[in-house]
Amino acid sequence: MIRINLLPYREARRTKRSQFLAAALLGILLLAALFYYGIYSIFSARVASEQTKVNYLQGVTTQLDSKIASIADLRKKRDELLAREGIITDLQDKRDMVVQVFNTLAAETPNGVFLTHLQQSGNSMTVNGYAEDNDQVAAFMRNIDASKIFTEPQLNIISKSKLGSEEVGQFTLQMNIRKPTAADKSAQTTGTQEVQP
Repeated sequence: MIRINLLPYREARRTKRSQFLAAALLGILLLAALFYYGIYSIFSARVASEQTKVNYLQGVTTQLDSKIASIADLRKKRDELLAREGIITDLQDKRDMVVQVFNTLAAETPNGVFLTHLQQSGNSMTVNGYAEDNDQVAAFMRNIDASKIFTEPQLNIISKSKLGSEEVGQFTLQMNIRKPTAADKSAQTTGTQEVQP
């Protein structure tokens, strides 16, 4: 038996072609969606890993900031302790210096010179006194200049005045006090160690 297709064959071919194109378009859309989802998941994984790195670095930075702050506090405390140590050392030196100043003045004052007033201001000292003769004041200045504690004696005033019934010279002498050097300090410490039994 012969079959005759009464339907127009071109329309059937068009419908098949349109179905094929629709299926191809749907497949392409599905592939594009899968491709987009893959790229999105890759980039979101990278962003998440970078975010974890950033969070880790922020945590480390916070820890380092706290350590830096503690180091700064320690440095400040160290500087304060060094300043206190310097003050204590200066006071220790000055404590010994007073004894040395009086011992030196007593040893270097020649006979016939009488000291009446001492005034210290910083490293400068002013001495007032009486002398029987101007040569004795000159000898006193030479002794002061040769001493280990005093430097640069300068005679400011010398005048004649009466002390009781005698005529004497009244003088004002200004001098500087030497700061002890490290060699002087070591010599003093070795000297004190040798004296100890």
